[in-house]
Amino acid sequence: MDSRERIETAIRLGKPDRVPVVPIIDFFSARYGGISQHDMLFDVRKADEALERTLRDLGPIDGQHLSYAGLGRIMQLIFPNPPVMPGVGGEPPDGQFQFVERPVMGPEEYLEIEKKGPVRWVLDKMMLSSPELGKPMGLLGAFGRAFADISKIKRSVSGWRRRGVESLVAFNIVFTPLEYISLFMRSFNDFILDLFRRPEEVKAASRALMPFMQRQGALMIRLSGIRRVFMGGTRTSASFLSPRQFEEFALPEWKEMCEFWVARGVTPVLHYDSDWTPFFPYLRELPRGKCVLNLDGTSDIFAAKEQLGDHMCLMGDVPATLLKLGEPEEVDEYCRRLITELGSDGGFILSSGCTIPVDARPENVKAMLASVHRYRL
Repeated sequence: MDSRERIETAIRLGKPDRVPVVPIIDFFSARYGGISQHDMLFDVRKADEALERTLRDLGPIDGQHLSYAGLGRIMQLIFPNPPVMPGVGGEPPDGQFQFVERPVMGPEEYLEIEKKGPVRWVLDKMMLSSPELGKPMGLLGAFGRAFADISKIKRSVSGWRRRGVESLVAFNIVFTPLEYISLFMRSFNDFILDLFRRPEEVKAASRALMPFMQRQGALMIRLSGIRRVFMGGTRTSASFLSPRQFEEFALPEWKEMCEFWVARGVTPVLHYDSDWTPFFPYLRELPRGKCVLNLDGTSDIFAAKEQLGDHMCLMGDVPATLLKLGEPEEVDEYCRRLITELGSDGGFILSSGCTIPVDARPENVKAMLASVHRYRL
């Protein structure tokens, strides 16, 4: 099997010739490869060279999960509350990008989304956060630069595929409306209060935003040519919502969004940060054999195997703490357990628990990448 076949077989709950390894590696590979985080985010060529050195020294991978290489300008554009970027606005060039919690909408604005239309409403919020977009040719110029970067990323994806490294999702990033509102519009504290004080208004805003989220994702899929989509989830996890709130607010959105993509032949990759363990039973309502459950090391991935192993592909979950603070022998043992217990009958992809830390120990990363060859089933 080649890397692409290996990954697709696991996604469809089949058993490939061995467990594929698909980490989120850009932050680490930039540091290891001798470039700054700014260069990784804004210069695809430099990011590719750094990744090439990393894989040459530490071992091959079957694919990259979410790759941030070259996404800097795109991330500055698509989020109403843009992240602070390394090397931009006086920030140190080798810092990490960071979303800053601040509301960009008031609680009285939920109903305005439908009245004004989600596209116009989101554009207004983008211009509020980035006033230069409102200048003559400002928005057009920003989109032009973003599409130029997308073209560079597509060439990089094609180049890595020819070398046997599959891009799992490229820049195909989608959020459910509730995740989007909480992360980029209201901030966490205000959003949680709104669930109690304005529940129907929150639902109305979510209904209005859903088609916009779907169209944005569909555009990314057309541009990338990759039939998989990254769906980030953290604010609707059990770390933040009660089971009743999840059933009422979040589950309908996750079902609608996943069913939308599956009906179009697109695989949702559910990148779930925080603790989702109590909500695993709900995930059986998602289409069987069509989704990937990607956990970050906080949820119990072994419980996920017991409850969901026959329903969806599992992906994860070598913890960041282990890659940073552990010994190679500990990393190897944890990977052995993942491979043998979760991958024995297929439907498993080995990955880092969220991103490999920028300052992970190289010998630990090497142990993780080597484990899929050491423990072949």
